[in-house]
Amino acid sequence: MLLMTLSRLTLSEADADVADAVGRGEVHEALRLGLARLERGAGAEGRDLAALGQVMIQALLAAGREEQAEELMQRQLRHYETLPRARMRQLSSLDRGQLFLHLNKPGRAAESFNVVADADDAPVLPRLLALAGLAKAMESMGEHRRAARTLAFAEQLAKDPEVPPASHALLTAIGLELQVCRALRHYDDVTSANATVAPELRLSLQSVQQDLHAVPAAAARLRFLLALMQPAAAVEARTTASVEALFDGVRWYKDRRLAPLEERARVEAALALLDRGLAGSACDILGPLAVDDARQLHHRHAIELRYCASRLHVMNGRHSDALRCYRQHAQLSLARLRFELTRVPYSRFLEQQERAEQADADQLRLPPRYRRAYQFMLDHLHDRTLSVRRIAAEIDVTERALQMAFRSHLGLTPAELLRKLRMACIRTELQQMAGRDSVLAVATRWGMGNRSTLAHNYRQQFGEAPSATASPLGSHERASLALSVAVAAGASSLDGAVLQGAALQGAALQGAALQGVALGAEGAIVVQPGRSLQSGITVQAGMAAQPVTAGGS
Repeated sequence: MLLMTLSRLTLSEADADVADAVGRGEVHEALRLGLARLERGAGAEGRDLAALGQVMIQALLAAGREEQAEELMQRQLRHYETLPRARMRQLSSLDRGQLFLHLNKPGRAAESFNVVADADDAPVLPRLLALAGLAKAMESMGEHRRAARTLAFAEQLAKDPEVPPASHALLTAIGLELQVCRALRHYDDVTSANATVAPELRLSLQSVQQDLHAVPAAAARLRFLLALMQPAAAVEARTTASVEALFDGVRWYKDRRLAPLEERARVEAALALLDRGLAGSACDILGPLAVDDARQLHHRHAIELRYCASRLHVMNGRHSDALRCYRQHAQLSLARLRFELTRVPYSRFLEQQERAEQADADQLRLPPRYRRAYQFMLDHLHDRTLSVRRIAAEIDVTERALQMAFRSHLGLTPAELLRKLRMACIRTELQQMAGRDSVLAVATRWGMGNRSTLAHNYRQQFGEAPSATASPLGSHERASLALSVAVAAGASSLDGAVLQGAALQGAALQGAALQGVALGAEGAIVVQPGRSLQSGITVQAGMAAQPVTAGGS
């Protein structure tokens, strides 16, 4: 609900009634108004229809109408076609991210959201929405630190004067929501939970709730999050008023016929009640989700439901059933790690923050005044106009003083350090995004736009060309492939030979008997018996590391 109230800020004044309905939590009313407007579509700009369609997709998902949401996603492509190609890709990625997040597929959601989150040329509001979605996806996969960093970056972007003031409060609310959900999903003995954080979190929730009192949907979610928090006293946690507040939060979604949000609220409330030792209330609030094991295993919240079932069986003395449910919970959790974490995307803004953390030790070696210069350098690695003169001006010192301080405390001049940091970032992105973009495009994103300077500096720092890092084959494999083919070029029969070697660039294979060239252990090339390779075939450096067949096949 918080994401949808954030996305409503992208709507134009002509769609103010839809935005108001979403803000009040009247999703079905918003759908009635918005879908009719999309059907007419006359007189509206493509950009406005695109924004309205995106909010309608989220509203359909919140109302449990997934098929209609997917159909609308397909129709939206017509409105996106009137926009620049990059913008079209960003909008369709946002739509897919919302769908995957709704289906509780956080890895695929993160992939989709990151297309917009990592795009410096994306409009601010859609990028904030993508960053918030990316943070929620990261949190669902247990990437708590990356989720927090992502939201911190979003809050920094929200300081832009063009961004509506409500967006910052909503981003703060989403951050608090993630903290509460993280506390609920500790899946451990309740006594191990950090109780000292709870009072501060409750105060923050109350403060943001006051800031968002004019947005009833957001205020309702924050009230429910407050009810989920463990009260200070154990007696207070078991009071009728404390439990009733959780039931009220669930009823708020039920009254508005928002089944997916109601299910999520039931699961969260059950986790909170189980932490308080109230098995009966937890079972009541789960409702039909508590009785059907087969349905639980295929539910979008299966991990949490199996955990709740295990806790309920323990409290009722059915330990064998509890062990069975907990085993299922563990298997589902491992499956998520296996299938979702592999999809966690590479992110330039997160990489920049990682570099900043790794550089903390270096910064501490500098005098306090010059630490600001180091941080300024880290924050502007992507800026091609960054220079030693600009860095010195930022901290109000001379270039010579800056040079002397860095050389005496770090052993590098500012220019050398800047080059080293940029090369490290470029190398990481080339490794993570092998083959998805050109080397020069990656380097340009990190402030290095000159091809010859890039090649010289990269080879000097890492001992290989940037194209070698970007290739699907590593340098050792390419080296083995090279000499092997060079030897094979002059051989007539190499059946069963194992060839080791070095570099290759466009070596021609003439008349060799090489059927089944495969990459072996330690980067070796294993040549298996087979038919002869056609003469005149040229093998290029960087060919795929897989069996190569030629000749009759």
